[in-house]
Amino acid sequence: MNTKKFLAALLAIVMICAVLTACGGEGDALKGTWSGTYQDGEASWEFDGNGNCKLTNVFLQEQPGTYTIKSDTEVEINMDGWDAPITYTYKIEGDKLTLTADNPLSPNYELQKN
Repeated sequence: MNTKKFLAALLAIVMICAVLTACGGEGDALKGTWSGTYQDGEASWEFDGNGNCKLTNVFLQEQPGTYTIKSDTEVEINMDGWDAPITYTYKIEGDKLTLTADNPLSPNYELQKN
């Protein structure tokens, strides 16, 4: 009887771990530091995996902000110096990240993971 209880408890633990792992997925796909170019020169984006980001470019030393991943292809970014959040379509291919703005006035970025 004790063996059955032990096996049942062990099976429950394994199943819970499997469910938690599946829910976690790959995590935040943007997490990390990405550097590259945009229309005005070079830029670096840092995404911390917890919704905070930092943009560094020729005009800004380090501007903090926040981001929310809306889907597998969309992220909303709100930098402290911006008037409003901007939604970007993002695409990750290996170590390459492309951010394409949802409006023609915002820059698009071609970045490589550092």
